[in-house]
This record gives sequence, structure tokens and C-alpha cells, in this order.
Amino acid sequence: MPLTSDQTEALTKQLRSERVRILSNIEGLRDEFGDFGDTGENGLETHIGDQGTVTFLRERDLGLEEHEEHLVEEIDAAFERIKAGTYGTCETSGDEIPFERLEACPWARTTIEHATA
Repeated sequence: MPLTSDQTEALTKQLRSERVRILSNIEGLRDEFGDFGDTGENGLETHIGDQGTVTFLRERDLGLEEHEEHLVEEIDAAFERIKAGTYGTCETSGDEIPFERLEACPWARTTIEHATA
């Protein structure tokens, strides 16, 4: 059963909210990342263990940032599918994506069966 206009509107609102939340996360990660290298030391006084921790935290945050940026791209693609009238249709099978799946993951491109394949 195709999505109703009320369902599409609710999911659009959810997508907007998620996009704002994720962009805020990205901004926070970038703020934190910028603080790592700003120790005020020239590097000679820093213990090698501290440098390893800083490197680990930078890599972790960069990975998180990349993941969050990917989610923003998926959300933007969902907005494009809404505009095109293809939102809620599985890109693999052409079947309708159940509303419950879209509630859980509003940027989903496929049914759960095809997502795991």
C-alpha cells in the first residue's frame, strides 16, 4: 500500500529533524577535532603515549564524521526521491517499503529483505 500524504509528511519532518541533528553532530566533531592539535606545545614535551591517544581520537572522530556525512547524503537523496515521487519504493524490487521500516530508517532505499542481500 503506497504511503499516504500524512505518512509522507511525517517522514519528511523526521528526515528534516534527523538532518539537523546529524549536522549538529558533525559540527561538534569538527570542533572537538580542532581542539586535539592545539596543545600549545611544540611536540617535544608531549609523551609518545599522549600522541598515540590524540592520533586514535582523531581517527575515531574522522570515521564518525565520515559516517555522519554519508547519512546526510542519504537523507538528501530521500528528499530527492520524495520530490520525484519514488520515495517509499524499493530501488531493487520496485515493491513498496513498509511504513514501519521508513519510520525506523526514513532514508531507506530498499525493503528490509533487499537491504540484507
